[in-house]
Amino acid sequence: MKLHKILTFLTVIAAVPAMGAAGDDHVTLTIRSADSHNISVERDGDNYIITTTGNDPYVFLDADRPVDISHYRMLEFNSFNTSDILPLALFVGRLDNDHLVEGNMYTLPRTEGWSTNAYDITKSDVPADGPVQWIRIRFGMNGGNRFIINGLRLRPMNDRDRDILENVERRARADKELSERLAGYLNTEFSSVISNVTVSYPDAVVTIEGKTDRASGNIGLAEIPMWTEYTRLREIAEFIPLEKRGKFKFTLPRLSEDSHDRLLSGWAVVEKQDSGYALLSPVHYPDDIIPRENLPEMTSRSLKGIGGCPFDHEDMKLLGVGGANFNVLLDQILFTEPAEGRTEYKYGNRTWYVDENCPAIRGIDMNARIAMENGWLISGILLLPIDRNYTPGTWSSSANHPECQASAAFAMPDMLSREGVEAYAAAMTYLCERYSSGKHGRIHHWIIHNEIQNGFFWTNAGDREIMTYMNLYYKSMRTVYNIARQFDPNAQVLVSLDHDWNRKSNKRSYEGMKLMDILLDFSHKEGDFQWGIAYHPYPQDINNPRTWEDDQALYTFDTPFMTPKNLEVLNAYANLPDVRYRGIPREIHLTEQGLNSPDYSEKSLRDQAAGMVYTWEKIRHLENIKCYYYHLWADDHGEGGLRLGLRKFHDFKDDPLGKKPIWDVVRAFETPEWETVREPYKEVLGITDWNEILYKGKIR
Repeated sequence: MKLHKILTFLTVIAAVPAMGAAGDDHVTLTIRSADSHNISVERDGDNYIITTTGNDPYVFLDADRPVDISHYRMLEFNSFNTSDILPLALFVGRLDNDHLVEGNMYTLPRTEGWSTNAYDITKSDVPADGPVQWIRIRFGMNGGNRFIINGLRLRPMNDRDRDILENVERRARADKELSERLAGYLNTEFSSVISNVTVSYPDAVVTIEGKTDRASGNIGLAEIPMWTEYTRLREIAEFIPLEKRGKFKFTLPRLSEDSHDRLLSGWAVVEKQDSGYALLSPVHYPDDIIPRENLPEMTSRSLKGIGGCPFDHEDMKLLGVGGANFNVLLDQILFTEPAEGRTEYKYGNRTWYVDENCPAIRGIDMNARIAMENGWLISGILLLPIDRNYTPGTWSSSANHPECQASAAFAMPDMLSREGVEAYAAAMTYLCERYSSGKHGRIHHWIIHNEIQNGFFWTNAGDREIMTYMNLYYKSMRTVYNIARQFDPNAQVLVSLDHDWNRKSNKRSYEGMKLMDILLDFSHKEGDFQWGIAYHPYPQDINNPRTWEDDQALYTFDTPFMTPKNLEVLNAYANLPDVRYRGIPREIHLTEQGLNSPDYSEKSLRDQAAGMVYTWEKIRHLENIKCYYYHLWADDHGEGGLRLGLRKFHDFKDDPLGKKPIWDVVRAFETPEWETVREPYKEVLGITDWNEILYKGKIR
């Protein structure tokens, strides 16, 4: 939940009519000051801060005029909810069950970021018998939940709503069928094999080696581009007959005749049939990429880093960071039309346009340059903002997944079409080439999107089965990895995960453990590649800094949560034989996590600092954790009431941007002062010896 990512999303909401509503055709709703039940409502500007205080918590929403809901049928509002997912129940105009609307599509999501939500209020058993002037809405069933909403209104249904609501069943059925085919493919033992694929940047060739036990004019080596759905293989890019059994080896130009880049293709032995092609081997992507030049490997001089702090702020040096990361908003890199200041950028058979003086690229340049000057290891977090107007003819319209929903913050790339993959690849090729030299600075690693357990919010591709979702994500990882490795032989891609491991935080989320199992299955089946793990081990309750009390952070591989308390589990997971890459443990980068101070009382600030001491004492003993980037530099009002910062709010009247005790704790990491700084926190942690917090038992 990075500060700069949330601010970007809020800006989009403010600038664009939410959910792509046409014009300004809407009816404003306000929360009635009376008649609520077991709920507290505070007004803060345009925001309603809502706290549920008991069972059946509800409020009334009043319209500014009588409403014909056959026209204004969509209830829409923005929410920031770090509580659990809350089922909604709506009474529309009358308090009887005939006018009740609820179900799977009617929930307040748990997002840990701002979300735009829209609900069809006409789905009651009996239609409204006249104009409606109020709606009663229940937020969950119980007390103890706190969230923020704004932008309450009724609006007409738009084409995007119809597409989402009217095709849910059809899409769910097709997605389930694809999921079953992918699972069958992963479980199939094939008789033929592609043993190695090497791509050479200097020679501009691809070499494919393999072995088959069948041979005829219908058996051949097939090129299968990244965007091809190979569980029902209808078309391929290249077919080379295999007329002899046994080993084979072919070398082909890297660029095909139609100018697509074979760097992004997979290869398989297939049998040509009347209806298409049948796989006789798994699809196999490049194993080795010979780069343009052998750049030296970058290692960090310190495990610690910071998120949300301007790179040119003195705290970056005062805190002694060794690395950092920042968001890369991909919709601001390439454009489809020429304009003043833009130059041509060609990829494949398409010409794009880039403005190297635009704010996005200048910002990346500045960060990469400052990082290079200070010797920091840096990672770029790849995000695809959603165009909520769905404007045709833009980079986003080509690159974003066609089913991405406007309620999300960011989209999954479109890995299903050549147009989508090549738009995404064009932006990544530009970035990887630009930031793999000393001229503009260097981005060493790429974090692929954000917190994919909650991919419906952070990396949206519509409603997806876990298998089909991870197939898209895996292809996104492969694409970036292959592109980055041609310029930097040490570049890694990292899978982004939040603290949910063997649990789902809401009905649309996925278990992190299962996502990783699928990622490993695809990697092993289709040629392993060097991906790492970008984990976000927030405490079990993100509001509570006393992470040592997390009762669902267990020392087992199927623990519900992975938090600072049980980081030994994540470290051991990277060591598992099936998880390693070519025998080497996967690198773990803790790239976003922080500890909340519920307020600025002495106790809250000491608990926050103690949580940081506890966390550091854990990670400094774990060999597979290569960095720890604290989130957040300073408290920010965009974080939904959380106070994760090392410093206080910039507008806190008594001490603006004042240092909290945690600031000194972070500064002391890896310095001779550490033992002195940590000592007072033994009392808070309830220990007498630091070894008491380390888990040394067997992880099962």
